Amino acid sequence: MSAAATVAAIAAVASAGTGAMAAYNQANAAKNQANYQRQVAENNAIIAGQNADRIVKMQETAEDEQRERIAMTKGTARARLAANGLLVDDTEDATSQLLIQDIVESGEYDVLKLRDNYEQEARAARIQGINYQAEAGLQGLKAASSNGAFAAAGSLLSSAGKVYGAGKEADWFS
Repeated sequence: MSAAATVAAIAAVASAGTGAMAAYNQANAAKNQANYQRQVAENNAIIAGQNADRIVKMQETAEDEQRERIAMTKGTARARLAANGLLVDDTEDATSQLLIQDIVESGEYDVLKLRDNYEQEARAARIQGINYQAEAGLQGLKAASSNGAFAAAGSLLSSAGKVYGAGKEADWFS
């Protein structure tokens, strides 16, 4: 047994221990990172849900405001028609009634366009929230699968051959 072989064997054991500790720390860091990313994704999902709710409220307000504009435009048109001497409460097929009906229909079309636009925005926010929830689940699985003890054990097992070879050279094993 030479001193160089003994030093090499001790170095192999130390290297295996250091490698195992590094693998343990790396697995725990990966687990902590995955848990952090999961929490971020969960928070983002909550925010996306809040954004969808806010968009729905904005839609309701926008529709109400558009209907108020329709009513004001309808009232202004009735007043101008009456000021010009037209009967505004005449039969349904009267010109004034047809003009007012066109104003109402055009305004309701605008309400429907507003609704569609806001519903698309709310849907996009909900989908974004679903994607964040999926990301949170994925990160949770990553965190659950990171195990420092298993990583250290794997590192030790992969170093076992080197330690055995160096120990045999140093006559540690008979």
